[in-house]
Amino acid sequence: MNPEVQENVDLPIGQLIRSARQRLHLSQYALADQLATISGKPTMGRDRVARWERGRQIPRREWRQWLSVVLHVPPERLDAGAVAARRQNRLGQAVVTTPSPRRVTTRRQQGTPALLPVFRSRVQAGILAATLLNPHRAFSLTELADHAGGSLASVSKEAKLLEDAGILVTRHDGAIRLMRAATDKPTLGPLTELIRVTYGVPQIIGEEFSRVAAIGRIALVGTWAERFAGIIGPEPEAIQVRLTPRPNATPDQDALHAAATRAQRRLHRPVHFTIAAIADHTASQHHRTASGAVPRQRSGLPIVRIAPLDEPTAPIGDAWRPGVDVVSRMIGSGQLELFSGPEADGRPYFDAAMNHLAAAEEVAPDSAGSAFVLVCQAANMVASGLLAAQGLRPAAGSNADAASQCVIAQFGPQFGHVELLRQRQLTLNFPNGRDNRVTAEDVAAAIPALEALLKTARDLSLDLDLFA
Repeated sequence: MNPEVQENVDLPIGQLIRSARQRLHLSQYALADQLATISGKPTMGRDRVARWERGRQIPRREWRQWLSVVLHVPPERLDAGAVAARRQNRLGQAVVTTPSPRRVTTRRQQGTPALLPVFRSRVQAGILAATLLNPHRAFSLTELADHAGGSLASVSKEAKLLEDAGILVTRHDGAIRLMRAATDKPTLGPLTELIRVTYGVPQIIGEEFSRVAAIGRIALVGTWAERFAGIIGPEPEAIQVRLTPRPNATPDQDALHAAATRAQRRLHRPVHFTIAAIADHTASQHHRTASGAVPRQRSGLPIVRIAPLDEPTAPIGDAWRPGVDVVSRMIGSGQLELFSGPEADGRPYFDAAMNHLAAAEEVAPDSAGSAFVLVCQAANMVASGLLAAQGLRPAAGSNADAASQCVIAQFGPQFGHVELLRQRQLTLNFPNGRDNRVTAEDVAAAIPALEALLKTARDLSLDLDLFA
């Protein structure tokens, strides 16, 4: 048996497929073509492969047999991967929509809460998020069921327990039972803050970014979304938001940054957003009405989704649509080159950047200049890691700013820090220049900024596929 396959026995089938595909140097398009040929089903396409790999869909046994042949993976391993994927899905891979800024509808949320397991269940956490974050509003059982993603029976049971604990108060309006938060309890302040920064994130993100015109879709992605879905991993340090504008509309950048700042202030953690345009012909039918338009609620607010393993939004397999033209042009001009295989991995670059930053901290007291050079090199490693995760790298003889140009175009102005540090490093080559003086304070300010940028790059790389 192939040792690589043996190591992946316990992985969900999506990760097994992706690992085997990359081992064979196949793109998602190439795998789909081979499956269509061998199965005799021309409807097989790249989108289905992407859904399999991202855990949005588990291939049926019929397709697992064809996958076994194409990927050279024993069928029993794929069957075991399907079982592992179903087990992971039972942890609660959630889809959340917000018809209005004050309502969060959650479906398929069952089991123990992943973000804050001190609660009894996701239903209880959902009830608390709805009531504590809207303390002056009363909710019916039906409304709480929409918010918490549970049945009326389970919501009624959890609400009664919270009422008995003094957290909720109940009144009746005819035959309707209405519940709201008990605002006179001093202990509710800390509990509300805890809910706000965990299960209140979708509501707050929806409230703030829905105020920006031209936004058609809001997706919570990255580390926070993975923890919400029950995928085990590190504590999320930042909230990653992917925004899709409405067709033929361009959101105001200042308004977006203001929304991110407001959300960050309320959530007490960084909020980063990217804009991923979606072509009309590639939008999923699941998000469309019969007329083909992206659906809107009565309030005109965009849909909000939690997508820990989000479906692709562009036919080329690149999640970060804004930089596609720039990257394609740089490939065409010979500034960037494509590659694949095990080397198409950003993690070694990110690890090297982390080591550079650690070394910079050590040498800064004795040699601020040397420490600053290490920080500049770490910035370049961050950019190179994001490119490597997409199977991209600067070609021999390319411009020195090729990497920074690429990541700025793809991931936004926050990566402009990479180019600024590159330019600053150039001044250090001239000992007599006025701008070559580096102090310990310069290093102390640069290191935290690069650490935050490195963390952002690691989170972004989770959603990247090979550029095609």
